Amino acid sequence: MKLNKRHKESVRLLKGDPPKGWEFDSNGNLRPIGWTEFHEEGDDSNYLNLARLDSIVQAPFQDMEVPFSAFRDKVRTVEAGPSSKSPYTQVQMVEVDGVMLPVGVGRGAYQFDYDTAKTAYNRLKQIATDRGMDYPRIEEEELKDVTSLSPEIQDMLFTAHFAKDPATSVESVLTDPDSHADQWYVGHYKGKDEGRKEHFRSLTE
Repeated sequence: MKLNKRHKESVRLLKGDPPKGWEFDSNGNLRPIGWTEFHEEGDDSNYLNLARLDSIVQAPFQDMEVPFSAFRDKVRTVEAGPSSKSPYTQVQMVEVDGVMLPVGVGRGAYQFDYDTAKTAYNRLKQIATDRGMDYPRIEEEELKDVTSLSPEIQDMLFTAHFAKDPATSVESVLTDPDSHADQWYVGHYKGKDEGRKEHFRSLTE
């Protein structure tokens, strides 16, 4: 894909480093890593962002009762915890000898482990390439710890992972809010504890 010459040849030098997971574009603006690498600067018409991804996911269903984002918000509340002030930087904690330590594998707003994040990214890339669209570049180390990714990218990973899962039904999510606990259970939790469905409902209804 064609890269903007100004981006390649003249990046403004600024004092200080950008936050983890972010970069400065040639105008000195902060953007998620990968944003400007795939399209002409100032022209994002072919770039798959969260709004376009939601539109793609929702497009086949004309009788939508709730947007996909409503389901995504519920899952984030359950996975990161309802009291979390920074869900996108959440790290799974495990109690060891009475002390909470970050020794679990879940990371970010949707508690992705590496394998799940990698699958989600492959599904995101497939959605984009099927439509001839550009997509954000995510490095291997970022997939191992998604807390380094921007909130929008984490939301996109969750959306793509769920929407392309053969066990899930986007139609149910959009047309029947009562199905959200069941859909989360088969499409994201993927465990065998039926009581988790009630836990989901208790936090989101």
